[in-house]
Amino acid sequence: MEPPNNMHPLPRLPTEILVTIFQHLPMSDLAQVRLTCHHWYDTVCYTSSLMDRFVLSFKSCRLYEGCEQSRVLAKSKSSYGKATLKAVAIEESSSLWRSLGGNLQDLTLNDCSLSGDTLVRMLKFTPNLRYLALKTTKFEDFHIQDVIVDFKLDKLETLTLRSIFVYDECFDAFKRICPRLKVLKLNYSSFEGSGEKLVQFVQAVRSTLEGINLSYTKVSATLLQRISTIERLRLKKISLKSSYDLKQRDIIQLSRVQPSIVHLNIDNLFPADDQILGEISRNLPNMKRIKLHICRVHNLYQSFLRNMQRLEYLKITDATHVAGNLDLSSYENANLEKLYVSAATFSRNTLPRFFEKSPNIRSLTLYQCSYENIHDLQLSFAHLKSLEYLNLQRTFDIDDSFFSRTVFDSVNMPFERIRFFAVTNLTKLCYLNLSRCRDLSDETLVALSFPRLKKIDLRGLNITDFGIRALVRQCPRLEYVHVDACKRICDSAVLMLCRDLKRLKLLNLDGCRSITDASIDHVINHCRTLVWLNMMNCPLLTDAAKQRLESMRSIRSLYV
Repeated sequence: MEPPNNMHPLPRLPTEILVTIFQHLPMSDLAQVRLTCHHWYDTVCYTSSLMDRFVLSFKSCRLYEGCEQSRVLAKSKSSYGKATLKAVAIEESSSLWRSLGGNLQDLTLNDCSLSGDTLVRMLKFTPNLRYLALKTTKFEDFHIQDVIVDFKLDKLETLTLRSIFVYDECFDAFKRICPRLKVLKLNYSSFEGSGEKLVQFVQAVRSTLEGINLSYTKVSATLLQRISTIERLRLKKISLKSSYDLKQRDIIQLSRVQPSIVHLNIDNLFPADDQILGEISRNLPNMKRIKLHICRVHNLYQSFLRNMQRLEYLKITDATHVAGNLDLSSYENANLEKLYVSAATFSRNTLPRFFEKSPNIRSLTLYQCSYENIHDLQLSFAHLKSLEYLNLQRTFDIDDSFFSRTVFDSVNMPFERIRFFAVTNLTKLCYLNLSRCRDLSDETLVALSFPRLKKIDLRGLNITDFGIRALVRQCPRLEYVHVDACKRICDSAVLMLCRDLKRLKLLNLDGCRSITDASIDHVINHCRTLVWLNMMNCPLLTDAAKQRLESMRSIRSLYV
């Protein structure tokens, strides 16, 4: 049927305007846009900034020459910059990688199985690769016999070999393939012998290598020394977390031979005392990020912090649990943006003094800390008006009154010049973690009002649908919500979360034992943007209702 003569087709919007509109769409809507018409499909497929938001994912399948995935990609106009393969058996499939590899910049193989020859053949078709990760990958063998390594990935900057056994021949292959590597991550991995091939690999890329991650490996003092003393190697970042074979003297020696280090992670390695802190601060004056345990520290400022004026990120775990052992009050650093303190006991008046001198902190974590005076923590927020990330997990000293706007009306403040600034007035806050703060209830949620808040963790709190109603009303931009182990959360609370939070991407309901199949209906009917859902340990959910969740195409990670 033809349209009447007096009707004219709508004019086509210019591609530039369409791209601008599409860039503001949620991921699920952008995927639907491609199905609307040929023009919109082509606009998305041929605009790299839009296609970069898509991740090509293969999961629990088998890839081989002529497989269905290969045939579909050969006919597709889409060009993907990122691809993730999980639990995939990878065999020889040159046609697939010829169709896919030319535009790939980011490739992750997670829990996959393949041979060394197959891996080399894959990489031969990915000349623009910048990031490669092999995680928990099982190699049938890593003998490269039937393929010649006659190519280089000149753009590859980051190589991650996580939780795998790295064969010597693997190091030899990557030594030839990635000559300009900047970051090598071997966390949780092991390798043959004493690591001779690792040393040779690092030596081959020493002119460009800036960072190496050896966390959770059995790196020995000898191996670390051999790596750190390689001529012309100038490391900027090194992570040695939980590398238990290393001692304090090894870290001191590292700081002497690699003075270019600006990021150092020795967290969970050994409790550092005044001696090692003093050595590190003198040898690494340009330090920007450090993670460590401390103990037997008489004056943290004198031994360490006074020399660390360029620090941007500081993570400290107090191994002593002694009140006043961690005194930051003398430290003044306008560059400090992130602070993570764990298991510390703060003396009276120390926190307000510290935050007054370091007012530009954007991320603050005080994990399982205790306070001689909890009011000090409240007063500290007078100086943290730029705070975006706040983690108070397992802070047992706070209760509902902590978030009340009038709690200090009758309190004699220790610093008269400090104006009370309630935590609820942190208008830039985007993340809030109150999990396992056992004395918080609905009253806290009623007091919260963060218009920019995107992520909240309320795990294990004694909250009900009354508090959830206030939360979704006052924090309408929430995208990530953790209410797992909140035993009083019921179907009506789930309805409000699903219906009223239009941008919800992650919902964790693990251990919410009162929810029923009605909650699954609320998820299906209202959650158009949800990509991650956990409804495990909910005994009232039926198997039939759980199967209905599989029809939600937007959900990438489902745990039921």
